[in-house]
Amino acid sequence: MTAARRTNNGARADVRRTSSARKAPARASGRTPAGKRSSRSSTPARGRVSRHGSRRKVVIVTLIATFVVAVWMLYPVVRLQYQQQREKADLEQELAALKKRNADLRAQAERLKTPEGVEEAARESLGLVKQGEQMYVVTEGEPTSAPSPDVSGKTRSVTTSETSVWTDVLDVIFGVK
Repeated sequence: MTAARRTNNGARADVRRTSSARKAPARASGRTPAGKRSSRSSTPARGRVSRHGSRRKVVIVTLIATFVVAVWMLYPVVRLQYQQQREKADLEQELAALKKRNADLRAQAERLKTPEGVEEAARESLGLVKQGEQMYVVTEGEPTSAPSPDVSGKTRSVTTSETSVWTDVLDVIFGVK
């Protein structure tokens, strides 16, 4: 069936009407008035991806790519900061140990300024005895390697820093030590 129609410039144009142009629009159920399934149904056909699903995938891929680029760009900065933080903590610990050792040496020097301190140091480190005293040195078996005593007779201990598992993991990630 053809019908004549006028265009904007006044010319006549033949328009062919098809049977589908006269039909009512598809209902919400996805069926046409004739009972057939419409090609534009509300549910996607099997094997086809809906627009929302493909958009969601694009958003997820974009977010993952953004995260990877951010980590790639920030890793060197965070690594340097972590290494400096660890070095600072190690130096602070070493400084605290040296301050303690200096305090011990000052106390020992003050003790050596007294006659009792001098006598004690001569007995312990030099093995001197007073007139009329006898000194015995007892040695058993093989000598053992013990920590060397300092002048005050106390043994020096080496402090080791105990680290947590989390710190060990971060050390591996950032290449510390």
